Amino acid sequence: MTDERAETAGLNEWPLAASLGEGVLRAAFDASPRPLLLMAADRPRYTMLAVNLAHANAFATTPEALTGWGVLEVFGPDPAPEAAEFAAAIRTSLERVLETGAPDQMAVRAYSVQVEGGPPTERYWSATNAPVFGPDGAVTHILSGVQDVTGEVLERRSETARSLLMREVDHRARNALTVVQSFVRLTTAETLDEFRDVLSGRIEALARAQTSLAARRWEGASLREVIAGELAALAEPGRYALAGPHLMLPAHHVQSMSMIVHELATNAAKYGGLSAPDGSLAVSWSAGPEGRLRILWSEDGVPDVTAPVRQGFGSRLIGDLARQFGGGAVRYDWRPHGLAAELELALD
Repeated sequence: MTDERAETAGLNEWPLAASLGEGVLRAAFDASPRPLLLMAADRPRYTMLAVNLAHANAFATTPEALTGWGVLEVFGPDPAPEAAEFAAAIRTSLERVLETGAPDQMAVRAYSVQVEGGPPTERYWSATNAPVFGPDGAVTHILSGVQDVTGEVLERRSETARSLLMREVDHRARNALTVVQSFVRLTTAETLDEFRDVLSGRIEALARAQTSLAARRWEGASLREVIAGELAALAEPGRYALAGPHLMLPAHHVQSMSMIVHELATNAAKYGGLSAPDGSLAVSWSAGPEGRLRILWSEDGVPDVTAPVRQGFGSRLIGDLARQFGGGAVRYDWRPHGLAAELELALD
């Protein structure tokens, strides 16, 4: 025991007196399931005179390890930001009790608890600090009733996340239905079977986009995964190559990107680099300044490529979707041996 602690050990007298007797009151204090701490009103030290087992257990320590120390001393001379904020809130509350002579309810605050040998555990706490008066009406002690509210905080956080997720799912479900309706209205084909195949492919691409979003809790999707998912649905892995840095698409761009790649891949599978026996496809991308994204789509090994005489719904759809990326654009180069397309997009 340090000299300073030895000097305060004599303060460990029980200040409460009642007809029940000191022993009964102390036993009730110690047995309380709520963490309780009795401090001297010796500002600024606030010496801890009695600590029940529930309080000590809550902070992964023992009553003996705390008794006799100033309540703010346990945080050390240079505490981490979280601990410093917690200590400042305790000091403010205790000073308010002394100034007003009334109980003070502390706001909920984070303060992690670390069991010896283990990692810190995120916890949230509240406390009610109440004055204890002496015969002359002056505040002589402060009784602190601490409450671990981690469960309530995490439950509220979880409920908020669930509500946000449900609103996002509802919004995207409605958006997906609107897109499907436009597919049905605008898709053209020479036969019913062809119409069914084209429409089915577009709806499946839309579903893959939704799956990618759901896998990351609607926070976005990997560009590589989106491109690879669309190509895998139409071609063997050896027919195409992907190259580019890891890049996360914002959630509101995942569906559009999936549809752009699907339309390009469908055209390549029917007429381009994924249709010819010796054909191939290379897709690369790079991130530029201010969130700009450049995608190069290069098909090769296709004999006698010519530009289409008219723009179909797929080409119009690609252009419309590209413009959703901050006014992005797509340029086509119908080379004799295969299409090259360049997309300049903004990931706002």
